[in-house]
Parts: sequence; structure tokens; C-alpha cells
Amino acid sequence: MASTLAEISQPPTALRSRLARFCAWIVLLGTVFIFALAPRGPGKYAVFGTYWESGRAAIHGLNPYAAYPETGRVDYSSYGGKAATPDVNLNPPVLLPYFQLLAHLTIPRFIVLQIIISALWFAAGTLLLGPGLQGRQAICLLASVPVIAAVSSGQIYGLLFLLSTLAWHFHKKGWVVWCAACMGLLVAIKPTFLLWPVILFFAGHRRTALLSVTASALVSTAPLLIYGPGVYRDWLAAIAHDPHWIDHKNIALMPFFTRLGHTATGITVAAVVAAALLGYAWKYRPDFDTASGIGIIAGILCAPLGWYAYVLILAPFFMARRWNWFDTLAASIFFVPLPLGESANGIAYLLPLLLILSRFLWGNTPDVGTLNFPKASTSCSTT
Repeated sequence: MASTLAEISQPPTALRSRLARFCAWIVLLGTVFIFALAPRGPGKYAVFGTYWESGRAAIHGLNPYAAYPETGRVDYSSYGGKAATPDVNLNPPVLLPYFQLLAHLTIPRFIVLQIIISALWFAAGTLLLGPGLQGRQAICLLASVPVIAAVSSGQIYGLLFLLSTLAWHFHKKGWVVWCAACMGLLVAIKPTFLLWPVILFFAGHRRTALLSVTASALVSTAPLLIYGPGVYRDWLAAIAHDPHWIDHKNIALMPFFTRLGHTATGITVAAVVAAALLGYAWKYRPDFDTASGIGIIAGILCAPLGWYAYVLILAPFFMARRWNWFDTLAASIFFVPLPLGESANGIAYLLPLLLILSRFLWGNTPDVGTLNFPKASTSCSTT
């Protein structure tokens, strides 16, 4: 009798999951209201100011990759850098039309609208993942530091998350062309993720890989027609003076080792990791979701710039399978607040990425005593 009452008093798993998802949505909605209404003044707009000034420059035919009065400034003095380093827009010219469109607004309205749009990107992507999303997965996504920081700061990571989710969704439906188009747009926005289609190609998903690279190249030509070839020269010049290697939120291997004073080691380790993951993809021919997870992580680890929040691009493929305690542990580390996460050279955000990589590589759960490599495919996929 007592055991029966105890069972009745326990909420069903489905109810707990719905409650967790409800709480996750509340966190996202609360983030929008809190930061959309937060007071800001001139010189305090940070990333919002950077994107607004970049859009304004594009409107007036100026260099969108230069520093202007409201361009955000970053204090790198604690890392040995400058106290007010201009944080210019480093996004490729593909995104300039978006910033230009929103920059017709005043900067306070630009900020509010960008926060709302960012939240809508995350909301749309989460809904695409479907009702099968576990409650803890919803919490670890929408209430995580990367999502809250992206929405509150005006970053475009929500768009990257949505494009990645669309790619996952379209591939699941068998719509290869649309999947490749979303991948191509994402790679055009963040070229360091070219490793994603490359690893897909090595894993046998050649049609999707080739179509995505083609789509990326086509999309990248659009700014040439709108702004002329000079816009890419301005962008490349800005990248050449990029100081973000010093930022501890940049968890790519090259800047990670460079901050320790071992630049050559960082380049070597990044090259070895990239080669090893390519070799893995070639030998074991993992399925699309697994190969995508490995490719996205390679794009974070092996590039000169890999922000911790890029893990959001990985999220759809990581959450496509049901989590066990190991997955939950890895994802929960992204609840670590930014000040703590930036300490110890950013290792707090690098560690969970490595744990997730191990999950994609070996696929088995630590609940079982052994870790088994997936078997090599006997045929080459054409997706």
C-alpha cells in the first residue's frame, strides 16, 4: 500500500518533462524582457553598437569593418591587452544586408528588435526539434549561458542554431537540397565551419557536402553585387588585426595554446586533431548526424576562432539522441557563469566540448563498461 501511494505521489516522467520545458521557455522569455528593458547609454552598447555602426556604415557607403563612436570596446587589460580594444564587426559581408536593414532604426530600437529576433531564432529552432525533446535537454539549451548571453548581447548565434537545426530537420525529411542550402548559408556566415561539409564528404555524404559548399560559394558572391569587391578587402583587413585570440571565451586549440605561450604547439595540435577526425570519418563512415557533430566540433576546435557559444551550432545533432547521465553532465557545464568559465584559460568551456566529441566518436554510454567504435559502412551514402 505504501509503495502504491509513493508511486502515485511521484509525477509522471511526461509531466516532469513538460514542466522542465515550460521552465526553459520562461527563462528565454524572461531574458528577453529583462535585457530589452535594461537601461543603456552612449558608449555602453557593446556588440549592439558594433552591429548598428556596421550597418550604418554600409548605408552610407563607408567601411563597415572600421571602428566608429558606438562600436563596442573590450577590456583586455587583464589578459595583457589594451583596455579599450575596438570590437569591430568581423562577420563576413553576407550578414551586412541584415545589419544594414536594422540600422535604419535608432540604436535603442535596434537593440530591442535584435533581442526579440534572437529569441525567436532560438524558439523556432527549439520547436523544430519537436515534442520528443527531453525536459533536461530543453533546460540545458534555453537556460544555458550561451543562449542567455547570445540573446542579451545581440550576437547572431541564434541564427546559426536555427540554420543548423533546419539542416538537421531537412535531412531527416530527406530534403537534401534544402539541408545543403542551410549548411551553405551557415558556412558562408562562419567560414571556419567549412570543416563540417569536408568531414561529411569524407564520411560518404558527398552529395550533401558538395551541394552545401556550392551554396556557400553562391551566397558569398551576393555581397560583391551589392557592395562591390572592396567589401571583402575591408573584411580581410579587419580579420588580419583580430585580437580575439586573447579572449578566454575563444576555446579553439590554436588560441588556447597561444595564450599559454605555445603558438606552434597550438597549430600542430589543431592540425593533428583535424587530420585525425578526417581519418575517423573516412574509416568508419558515420551516419549524417554523427558526422555532422564531429564536423562542427572540428570547426570549433581547429579554427583560429572558436567561441564557446558555437556549441549551439552543435546542439541539434547532440540532442537528436536521448541523453544519458554522461550527456547531461557535459551539457550542464555550460551553466557555468561567464566569469568562472573564462578562468583557467577557458578550460571550463573547452572540457564539455571534448566530452561531447567523445560521445560522437564512441557513441556508447559510460553506463556500459566498454566503448566501441562504430562499424565502417559497407557502402558510400549519396545524401
